[in-house]
Amino acid sequence: MEISVFEGDLTDAPAEAICTSTNPRLSLMMGSGGAVRERGGFEVLRACEQITGGKLLPPGSAHVTTAGALPFKAVIHCVAGTETHLTSAAIIQACVRNALARADAAGYATVAMPVFGTGHGRFPFERALQTIDEALRSASTSVQRVVIAINDSARAESARRVLRGARSSR
Repeated sequence: MEISVFEGDLTDAPAEAICTSTNPRLSLMMGSGGAVRERGGFEVLRACEQITGGKLLPPGSAHVTTAGALPFKAVIHCVAGTETHLTSAAIIQACVRNALARADAAGYATVAMPVFGTGHGRFPFERALQTIDEALRSASTSVQRVVIAINDSARAESARRVLRGARSSR
């Protein structure tokens, strides 16, 4: 599997499907979810509301919806924390595994994802990247390429260093 860093907004990433890092209500209010709602339209939010039915979804789970007006085949919403925005390496790993499983089920070869848990979850950025990298490298998947979207040039460069270092230490 090829893993690359895309510097820019997740909704501009080169992929067939994109993942959000969201809460157990799939509310799409801030961060990657907010960007998807803003650019994809309320059709995506309505699809999320149908999935939750007013209930909380388990941390680490992944749920597929339409991409609305976005140029993707789908959006995979990853619940990257608890209702109180707590996250962990285990939750981040589950998000990656479950997102890849959803992509596999749909036959997507390329998926873009944010660095899960580093927004409201305040999980340390480099630890989150290492956790994502480990989950991707140990995954059994037909996804050929994963693009990690980072909307900050300094963090994008840091991500490239972390990912290069993770590969060279194996």
